[in-house]
Amino acid sequence: MKTLMRVLLWVVAAVVVLGIALALWVRTLAKDDGGAGRPTYGQPYTWTQPEISPGVAAPTPTPGGGPVPRADGYVMGSLGNDFLLPPMPPVRAMDIHRADSVFANAKLKTCFWPGPKLRPGFYTTDPDAYGIENQIPDTMNTFDTAWFKLPAGATLVVKGDYPHQRHWSFTTYSVDGEPRDALDDVDIDPDVGSFNPFRPGVRRDATPRRYSFTIANGNPPANRPRNMVYTLAEPGTAIGMHMRNYVPDRSETFLGSVAPPLVELHLADGKVLAGEDACAATDAPLRGKQVPLTVPKTLWMALNSLPWRPADHTPAHNFESEPLEKFYNRPYLLIKSFFPWFARDSMAQERGGFWSNMSTRYGYKYLSQAYGKVYVVHGKMPSTPQTWNGDATPMQQDANMRYWSICTAQAPAVGAPVDCVYDENVIPTLDKQGNFNVVISRAPDRPSNATDKCGVSWMEYGSGDGIPGGSADFGAVINRHTTVNPSFKQSWFAVKKAGGEAEAMGEYLPHVINLHDKTRFEALGCPVDQSKLAAMVAH
Repeated sequence: MKTLMRVLLWVVAAVVVLGIALALWVRTLAKDDGGAGRPTYGQPYTWTQPEISPGVAAPTPTPGGGPVPRADGYVMGSLGNDFLLPPMPPVRAMDIHRADSVFANAKLKTCFWPGPKLRPGFYTTDPDAYGIENQIPDTMNTFDTAWFKLPAGATLVVKGDYPHQRHWSFTTYSVDGEPRDALDDVDIDPDVGSFNPFRPGVRRDATPRRYSFTIANGNPPANRPRNMVYTLAEPGTAIGMHMRNYVPDRSETFLGSVAPPLVELHLADGKVLAGEDACAATDAPLRGKQVPLTVPKTLWMALNSLPWRPADHTPAHNFESEPLEKFYNRPYLLIKSFFPWFARDSMAQERGGFWSNMSTRYGYKYLSQAYGKVYVVHGKMPSTPQTWNGDATPMQQDANMRYWSICTAQAPAVGAPVDCVYDENVIPTLDKQGNFNVVISRAPDRPSNATDKCGVSWMEYGSGDGIPGGSADFGAVINRHTTVNPSFKQSWFAVKKAGGEAEAMGEYLPHVINLHDKTRFEALGCPVDQSKLAAMVAH
């Protein structure tokens, strides 16, 4: 008995010592290493800083200001959180946000709607500021995030004008970024005498265009009322709600040339509060603040530093051509990435995460500079409406989906996108079969023929995972399908099981081709011989 007790004590002591050692090791991670091994881009981590006199730069030209990035993009946030900003992407003609528009966009806010948030460098360089969206957003989709609490028996009525844009939605969330309920543009009935311009046969410039909908606590009833969105929570629970704004006409404002919606709080006793009174009565701790990251930086680095992980400290692997995979939920993503022997097909359930959109499904692929400097995403382009130029005719309803995009991003533990292109950017470069080819590299590695003129699109790869002391090799590509036509059966929505991408999506499944270096891509000529890229795709 005494021998058994001694053995047990030794086991307990060993576990305690191992736990302490592990905790101390984790605490050493995600520390600033001075930018060792990181590429530098000459500090284009926000809009170009004009000189106010020779050699003297003006203040950082973002509405929210923020720290001036180090040469490798390192910044320390106002609350003590640091990361490495991604380099700024090239400005494209149809971008929502430009240096000449961000200040005007930043003024479009109320006490309930704190204003636009997007990738670092557009509205602020402060990683702790509200203006940075840290959950891997799409740069053609601007978020305005409201936080609120509804008292028992109360409802919140939202009123406004339908915006002039491609897609628009409201989604409620838990504090950890999992979607709860949603209401999309086409589903919102207009006020009496008004028109919903997102609906079939309605001109996009129709007036009047008034709407109102109601937010309520709890779950929707079996016979769900129209124009209702629910918190799926008890009264007094802090709820986040994204208002998403996709592709505003001519990029005039991120809200599609309308004012922010007004809100009224209807209390259980019949009293109605509006404006500042409604804001005060619904206040929640995260209103106007940065949301916490859903994957800690130290955890991400620890997972990538496990003994069986590769030396590049990324979840990528070496390949020549492989398809994107469907994103199902956060836990399954982490288990599949780092503990694949524990992953089970039953875990592939559509719960979302990272503030995902219920109208959207996603495909992704991890990349690494350790295996290649130049990648190409290839596949067949689904049809979408083309709206950026403000065409007033009714929106195309027989398109495959409302919106399509490809983005590059930093690691989930930072959550910053690097660059994005969307359908209207890419359509001019499609080949005769309707295939797209999007080249991904760092700016110094960009092939000379990776241009629209040569028949392909180009995106910035980024400078790594964004974590101080992390991986300079990390890269990721994300494909979005939003509001898919029920008749189109080859989208990310159609993938219903782990490993079922090719069967469900066919030629619409994007593949990533590793070209390794720019000389191999430049050998494809100008115009690029896209048939050779198609031949590289693994079938």
